[in-house]
Amino acid sequence: MDFTTMDIATVTRNVTGSGERYLELFLKEYTSVFNEKVNPACPKCLTQYLTRYKNHYKAMANTCNYRLHAKYENIPLEFGSPILVNNSNITTEYALKLLAHNNGQRYFSQIPKDAKPKSISKKTKTRKNTSTTIQDISANETAE
Repeated sequence: MDFTTMDIATVTRNVTGSGERYLELFLKEYTSVFNEKVNPACPKCLTQYLTRYKNHYKAMANTCNYRLHAKYENIPLEFGSPILVNNSNITTEYALKLLAHNNGQRYFSQIPKDAKPKSISKKTKTRKNTSTTIQDISANETAE
């Protein structure tokens, strides 16, 4: 059962198909992870338990070694991008894109030593020569 996606009302009020309460299952899971006594009668405590549980699993899920400064939390990934990067959703791919920005190192409080920023490759268009010269015109007239 995934308690990280549930709110406190769901945990405290719902039961499984076999009649076992979510709260009882959550408290067993919580005590096995944190190895501490719990107070199931305290609503404020239950909310704190659920928050701590969620934060614990969120921290475990994010294995990226890059960390943003607090003032750059929720920075757009690129100009006009709907993706907002913060320390909870940052990946190595996102970090490399941010490092590719002009002076991108300023965003980060922690950068791994083996990090290699992506070089910015500007695509240049080559224009096909479509201009005609007098020699081209005279060559076409003599061929006809």
